[in-house]
Amino acid sequence: MGFDSFFDEPKFDFDAERKKFINNLDFLKSMSVQEQTLYKKWQEFNADVYSMTQKASKFSKIEKSIWTPTDINNKEQTIKEIESLEPYVEMTEQGNSEQNEVWTLVRRLIHTMEFTANPGRNVKFYVKDKVTKKILGIICLGSDVTSLGARDTFIGWTKDNKFKDGKLKHTSIGTTICCAQPLGFNFLGGKLVAAMVTSSVVRDAWKKLYGQTLVGLSTTSLYGIHSMYNSIPLWKTLGSSSGKIALKPDDVTYDVWHQWLKENQSEEYLKQTTQKEGVAGPPTGVKQKVINMIFRAVGVKASTYMHGFKRGIFYADIYENGKEFLRGEIEEKDLKMKQKYSEDSDYIMKWWKPKAIKRYTKLFDDGRLKPEKLFYGDIVGKTWEETKEMYLSEVGR
Repeated sequence: MGFDSFFDEPKFDFDAERKKFINNLDFLKSMSVQEQTLYKKWQEFNADVYSMTQKASKFSKIEKSIWTPTDINNKEQTIKEIESLEPYVEMTEQGNSEQNEVWTLVRRLIHTMEFTANPGRNVKFYVKDKVTKKILGIICLGSDVTSLGARDTFIGWTKDNKFKDGKLKHTSIGTTICCAQPLGFNFLGGKLVAAMVTSSVVRDAWKKLYGQTLVGLSTTSLYGIHSMYNSIPLWKTLGSSSGKIALKPDDVTYDVWHQWLKENQSEEYLKQTTQKEGVAGPPTGVKQKVINMIFRAVGVKASTYMHGFKRGIFYADIYENGKEFLRGEIEEKDLKMKQKYSEDSDYIMKWWKPKAIKRYTKLFDDGRLKPEKLFYGDIVGKTWEETKEMYLSEVGR
């Protein structure tokens, strides 16, 4: 072997890589939605163990910043602590790389779903307690998805409304709405954080950053239509997704084929990953489009590997006449906010605290409290089987 050939890139073996791709999808298809979610989380922490180990020095400080009751088994004291809780929303500073890195690390450590940065607008928040300054949960709002059937039907949207009239910029999607444990399970903390997404701090931040009034909010649930969003008066259940989305291969498998597409189907790749003419902002759903291209390239029907997991679709309809505005039928100056949103945190606290105490009391009396934090820092360096044994039962908690 010559000196030059030693440094040559290994030749792409199409058949071998195709087989790896199919084997990976078969492996993922065999899993439940809970297993798939945890598997992606495990990969998130172990794809680059060295890098994650370097960040581990921050884990302890972050874990100590999570709110917990002083003694969850002391009923009287815990109820008093919930009654005195003062949740507020705090926005991270746009463009501050250090704040963004810490928020992202918190997100990865307390949320079961892997974190993926979305193109376009992104505003990140903490939900904290004014008394203790501890973290109750986290929020990220992003550019709304261009097509969401149940939402579009509810609003009565046309493509012209969304793109030509620019009304899509007046809605957003909650890409992260997560409560830290043990607040979530024991005190319906997920409902609290979901309610706080609609607060004036969030709405005002959107207006200040982007210049558009936030008229509506969308989000989806991980585990079907029955979720923490149910029975929250600030969120409306619209229906569920079809579940007809192709499985996403592991990043290592995806990256191999992603590079192959760029080199061998460059014209089609550019077409799929470039925003359409006349549409503002970066393109959405790029990774899914690339995955669909991979399926076509390897000659496998994507329909064979649909995940089949239907997600609930939920919408916060902030204004009495918000749908009319989003359809272009009225001017922005004519918008009338619904009273429950204008009452802001006062409304949320009056609604949530009695429910939180009732939930805690029931769990306490039944001996079903879960006092532990859910904190994924300890899966770094663990095998998939070890991670599954440690955390599979906690997915969806």
